[in-house]
Amino acid sequence: MEEYGLMILDNVGGMDSKVSTISQYMYNYIIIDDSFRELKTLFLDMAKDEMKHLNILMTLALTLNMNPRWWTCLNDQCCYWSPSYLNYSRQITNIIINALEMEYKMINKLLYQVNIIDDPKIISILNQIIYDNKKHITLLKKWETKLVR
Repeated sequence: MEEYGLMILDNVGGMDSKVSTISQYMYNYIIIDDSFRELKTLFLDMAKDEMKHLNILMTLALTLNMNPRWWTCLNDQCCYWSPSYLNYSRQITNIIINALEMEYKMINKLLYQVNIIDDPKIISILNQIIYDNKKHITLLKKWETKLVR
């Protein structure tokens, strides 16, 4: 179970984690011009979804006897989450492309975990998060089509 807990901790506070996604989306919300009000609202709404995921994953980490800090651990070395993990672009096209990349990275990471974890409850939780992230991709793709291409 410790192996599962370490995976969940990485989902919480690793480089490609829910803390990173929430922080990135809040940054995007703040710096996007008010003339893109709908896009700003999308990032705020997605950040709220990610906060729900963070709550679920931190609770799961605690259930797995892990300390649900914003960190990741590998080979008995723990590294705290850092704001240096974020992309501080102010160009709207880069913001959308980066958000899509973040969602795809998280989905791929969770799919990998689903394939190696042998616990139906954890798998169910991860699959729900994957489902939500796929919805984010659909919404971001609409903006990508509108603004990037």
